[in-house]
Amino acid sequence: MSHLPPARPAVLYRPWQLAAALRSRRHPPDAAVAAAILPPGLAPLFDAMAPEDRRHALRVVAALAARGEAAPVLLQAALLHDVGKANGGVHLRHRVARVLLSRLWPAAWVWLSASPTGWRRPFWILAWHPARGAEWIAAAGGGAELAALVRHHESAPPAAWAGTEMQRWHAALKWADARS
Repeated sequence: MSHLPPARPAVLYRPWQLAAALRSRRHPPDAAVAAAILPPGLAPLFDAMAPEDRRHALRVVAALAARGEAAPVLLQAALLHDVGKANGGVHLRHRVARVLLSRLWPAAWVWLSASPTGWRRPFWILAWHPARGAEWIAAAGGGAELAALVRHHESAPPAAWAGTEMQRWHAALKWADARS
């Protein structure tokens, strides 16, 4: 499993992430870690993810484990939080456009990600991957808590989670995702 990256200023994080994505194409992720965490029904979802997304997921698991997190549902969410991007034709150029446009020109990002068909589909996939992933997880037999964590991993937690383990897991997942 790859090690955790050192803490870095936000301006350096995206170039580091780009380099990690390019490296992951040369070095496939360690599937043994995922196999130890995911039940057999969910393992094919992880396998369907792009190498860079699998490697990122393993870094998220490593960050959580380093923090002492061991709840199976949280570690499963760490592995599958980006599964909704799978088979969507999402490439590096789409990811870069998302990062830049969502920060520098949000209206353009909203327009670009609004259509699930045609040349804009990869952008729509990026925008809607949490919901897609949650649906796939539920269809594969994943529990409601797992699907909910994946569905909300890029948004604020539902108010109903206030003061619950779900709220804590959500915060931990967001923290590890942002760091990895």
